[in-house]
Amino acid sequence: MNKFLITTLLITSAAIISQELDESYLKSLPDNIREDVLLKIDQRDEDEKPIYRRQSSMTDKPFSEEEMEARKKRNRFGDNIFDTMQSSFMPINEPNLDSSYILDFGDTLELQLIGQKNSVDELSVKRDGSINIPEIGKVFVSGLSLDDVNKLIKAKISNAYIGVEAFITLVNIRDIQVLITGNAYNPGIYTLNGNSNILHALSMAGGINENGSYRKIDLIRNNEVIKSVDLYDIFIYGKSGFGERLRSGDSIIVRPSMKMVTISGAVKRPALYELTDDNNFYDSIEYGDGFADNANLETLRIERPLKDDTSFIDILDLDQLSSTDVRSSDRLNIRAFDRRTVTISGAINTPGVYTISKGETLSSLIDKAQGYKDNAYPFGGVLINETALALNEIAAEKLYKSFVQRLITKGDALFASESLPFILEELKKTEISGRVMAEFDLDVIEANKDLDTTLDNNDQIIIPIKSEQVYIFGEVNQPGAIRYKPSQSVADYIVDAGGTIESSDLNNTFVIHPNGEVNRISNGSRLSMLNNRNNDILIYPGSVIYIPREVKTRDASMVASIWAPIIGSAATSITALSVLNNK
Repeated sequence: MNKFLITTLLITSAAIISQELDESYLKSLPDNIREDVLLKIDQRDEDEKPIYRRQSSMTDKPFSEEEMEARKKRNRFGDNIFDTMQSSFMPINEPNLDSSYILDFGDTLELQLIGQKNSVDELSVKRDGSINIPEIGKVFVSGLSLDDVNKLIKAKISNAYIGVEAFITLVNIRDIQVLITGNAYNPGIYTLNGNSNILHALSMAGGINENGSYRKIDLIRNNEVIKSVDLYDIFIYGKSGFGERLRSGDSIIVRPSMKMVTISGAVKRPALYELTDDNNFYDSIEYGDGFADNANLETLRIERPLKDDTSFIDILDLDQLSSTDVRSSDRLNIRAFDRRTVTISGAINTPGVYTISKGETLSSLIDKAQGYKDNAYPFGGVLINETALALNEIAAEKLYKSFVQRLITKGDALFASESLPFILEELKKTEISGRVMAEFDLDVIEANKDLDTTLDNNDQIIIPIKSEQVYIFGEVNQPGAIRYKPSQSVADYIVDAGGTIESSDLNNTFVIHPNGEVNRISNGSRLSMLNNRNNDILIYPGSVIYIPREVKTRDASMVASIWAPIIGSAATSITALSVLNNK
């Protein structure tokens, strides 16, 4: 064949260089001419070997301040993913790929031989899909996975050499061109690398505009939709639906958005959500990560803007929420309860801080905390309430002022002058408690629901371990703890404590029970007290018996000197203060 014909064929081949070779065309050529054409193309490929380029991104075309403000105000779910695009969002051309990566023209492998033969060669995939291994020849790898190519080359080397081990590495990824169209912010043709997926491509186009769908993005290949992607599956559920690698010539179409619904209020992630025809309002709550802890589910309201007005749909239960039809631009607001929390500690199976609803009761909280431990002592349960604390502080201050006034106006002047500093100090250092009386026995509550205390915000519940002692303080010979005996009276415990000393005032003995109740014994003389061991005051495990010092002076001063230490011992419940102030 003459040189003119060869030259003509080589020139004609230039049209082939920019596209995949037509195999039937090549086969039609004479052998010598086909070899010349392929040699020329290989040389052209080597000269025009794809060089990795920094891929364009929205870093080059950032959103304006107005656009960013509009996106934030719209608060559409998913927009924040594309708010700030970095070129690093794209896969860089440092191939650290899984073994399923499919090789094609433009990819470059590095082949390292170690052993009887040592060498390092770069093997570029040619347009015909082959690589050229020195001393072995062409090996077709296009369309094969990286893993399959690895096995193929190692087999070739093993057959060709003895004592040589081959190591194959992908060192350069091919470039591809993809068309992004539809409702992307910057549609167009983008150059990406061969490891890119749909999400990478969308990021290059600036994301999805205000009219675009996050729920329906189609990947077109060879004029067919090969995949339809729902980005909610990725953003909400973490599915890997975008994992399909793109190929040169692929098109990505962002379809128009579907029903847009605003979910606000007491949901964990309020936003503007896109719903499909198969979705309902309850699905939108799921997309919003569920109701917040303080969500008020008694009455939900859907606001539906109409052409000339706005209608409202009241949702009375969650089943109705699922069955109500959805229209674009609907707004569902979840009202919130004021967040209320209580703390429960002590002999309880799951102590901690709990969120309560309005009207929630003590028994409900104990149930949430998985009940009492085996060693719990419900009778000694303590409920501390902020309102009670405030009232007690007022009552204590009133009591303090009353004492001072009575000492000044009615008391013995000499005693008052000597005792006033002590009494005032005792009263001032007393810790005021917000303890309120409550029933903690669940069996009792079950029998009488009226005894189930309604809880308030910031209440504190303490469940003590059952005590086996009774505590006796004051004017006795051996104050301290005494083992509880069910049949014993106050007088019995006084005897166990070594009896009273001469200065004791049995006529003003106080018993403070574990539940905070305070009883005052005023049944006469020391002799009658000790002789009457069948008094009607029951003693419980954990009870405190306090015997004050007798003060032989006038009324007001005596009252003050007795009551000052009692205030501290009685935990200053409202009940205790009432007893002390009025009896």
